Amino acid sequence: MKNPFEKMPTILLADEIIDKAFRRAEKVASAFNPRGGVVSKARQREELRIRTVSNVIRDNLKKVLDRTPGVSTLPPFYQELLDTLVDKRTFHKALASINWAIKTIRTLEERYVEKIRYSRDPKEIAQLRREFYGRVASVIKDIAENLEYLNKARDVLKDMPVIDLSLPTIVIAGHPNVGKSTLLRKLTNAKPEVASYPFTTKGINVGQFEEHWMKYQVIDTPGLLDRPLSERNEIEKQAILALKHLGKLIIYIFDPSEYCGFPIEEQMHLFEEIYEEFGEFPFIVVLNKIDIADEEKIKKIEEFLRAKGIEPLRISAEKGIGIEELKERVIKILKPEMEAIAHSMGKIEGE
Repeated sequence: MKNPFEKMPTILLADEIIDKAFRRAEKVASAFNPRGGVVSKARQREELRIRTVSNVIRDNLKKVLDRTPGVSTLPPFYQELLDTLVDKRTFHKALASINWAIKTIRTLEERYVEKIRYSRDPKEIAQLRREFYGRVASVIKDIAENLEYLNKARDVLKDMPVIDLSLPTIVIAGHPNVGKSTLLRKLTNAKPEVASYPFTTKGINVGQFEEHWMKYQVIDTPGLLDRPLSERNEIEKQAILALKHLGKLIIYIFDPSEYCGFPIEEQMHLFEEIYEEFGEFPFIVVLNKIDIADEEKIKKIEEFLRAKGIEPLRISAEKGIGIEELKERVIKILKPEMEAIAHSMGKIEGE
């Protein structure tokens, strides 16, 4: 899976496009050696200038459309991220304006070439070409703000996290320093890849593990699911909505040792908010750092969770305690989905 916007080209601004097209037209015209009389030569040279300006501008604009995925073609996860980062409606309108400019310039090209072919006055022919230049420059300046917007959007979108949307994804949540990154490393047995999340202070951590020829994806999203939702800005809230399209299972981590710097009561409060926000997802709750935590505090969290019908799992990510049992729970919950994926890929006989 690749970032859908990684091929989006650098977008020239309005003045840059106009300057490039006009320079190219003059260069081509100066090297051109037309034949015939004065009028014929004027027609050929000015038609060449018009065609060149039109082609250069339309080619540059078309490259943007060809290398930029349409909003409606994106998976829901990336649509939400797009909306979070650059506002998908504005993005769609900006692309539509480029399409309008391409069609308009093509129409102007044909109209002015036809006028030139009917003219018998070299001065009038030159005037028609200048008129065309002015009309084209006006069209490009009409979309100048959209070009500038798309160029800035590209700088943000090329840093979108690369997630394999074909794999069931486990999202790790919990306060900072409770052991999320350590657990991710233990589950995936590999150094997690870190991808940039432009709306968080840290990168998203992505890892995978394989069991029975099936791959599972695990992600940790620092800055998103590690503090109360009431403290979040609109961008972060939108990012959490994006995660809902991605995740299939939440692993929530408590630190009963409180070495993370957050009292148990605060950890319980955050859990209740995340549990309510992601209520449609299955949860696996783990109590980490049991090798150094006070038994009384462990039991206090267990009582809190059992009152909600949740049976937590005791682990020590650092020591590797309980990791295999945690994997078994993950696989058991996600087994139906994994079988459906395998079936769709032809690896399982019909049911």
